Amino acid sequence: MKKQNTVFILTVVLTLFLSVATNSQIDSLITSKLDSLLKYNQSLEHRLDVLQKNIDDVLWFERVGDPVKFWSYVFIPKDIDYNKKYPLIVFPHGGVHADFTTYHTHIIKELMYQQYIVVAADYRGSTGYGKSHFEKIDYGGREIDDVDS
Repeated sequence: MKKQNTVFILTVVLTLFLSVATNSQIDSLITSKLDSLLKYNQSLEHRLDVLQKNIDDVLWFERVGDPVKFWSYVFIPKDIDYNKKYPLIVFPHGGVHADFTTYHTHIIKELMYQQYIVVAADYRGSTGYGKSHFEKIDYGGREIDDVDS
């Protein structure tokens, strides 16, 4: 009888131990899955941002007509004090049909070293943005308007 009680008690203790270990494993699995879902959700939010931006671009086209959309690079020195004002240089690329390339890296690095903020526009007619953008050039000043804007 004493042996049966001991076996029974050991069985109960072992069962409780295994159930605790199993609950711990389940908690670990749930935590892992939850972390995975949170990371996926963050990634999804960024994809939704891209989708929203693309939809907004279509809405601009519908509401304004055929706006000229062009790209600009903005270079800001890392160690600026946001409470101060800094000089700005607008740096258009050379050539009528060209684009802003890494050829200008040494110039941009020097200007940023001297605490300039640099804006470089790839105005209408710049290469690398497709045929329709390339053909929007008018050779009469609209490119200057793009850079000024």
